[in-house]
Amino acid sequence: MAKAIECIRDEHRTMARLLDMLETQIDLFEKTHQPDFELIQEIIDYFLTFPDLYHHPKEDLIYRVLKQRDPDVVARFGDLEAQHEQVSERLHKFTRAVVGVMLDAEMPRHIFVEMARDFVSGERKHMAGEESVFIPAALAVLTEEDWKDVDHKSSRFKDPLGQGSVGTRFTVLTEQLASWRGTPSA
Repeated sequence: MAKAIECIRDEHRTMARLLDMLETQIDLFEKTHQPDFELIQEIIDYFLTFPDLYHHPKEDLIYRVLKQRDPDVVARFGDLEAQHEQVSERLHKFTRAVVGVMLDAEMPRHIFVEMARDFVSGERKHMAGEESVFIPAALAVLTEEDWKDVDHKSSRFKDPLGQGSVGTRFTVLTEQLASWRGTPSA
């Protein structure tokens, strides 16, 4: 299998675990408990930084090659680049809501919870579509030469929470992921 696809699937698993952690915090907030806002901030920072700037462009690269090779197959799952724009818009909307809550802006609890759950479910639905339609289509259509090119271009973008990473930027997330006992969603 192509290294880029293995990498994307690993990143999806990491994102699914972060969404599990975020859901736990949303549940606390919904029950009027105090969530761990530092953890929520790091999860948001991760989604703003890694998937938005590095993960989606890798998928977009594969999408463009796939679209060249077989335009009919991409019609089955639609415009992936446009979907990534929608994911980004939903993330930014949720981010603004979190900042508002942290600044004690007037926002009914149920509205915040709804926005948070919309972000989580949208992310899960997006990744599920990629796993069930986009990735299998790419694996079936792209040539060995295509994969060499994709792997080469995408290899420099590593997940800061992935296996073997030693960054210090996402310290709280790294610690939480190491001890997380939630049920994986991916």
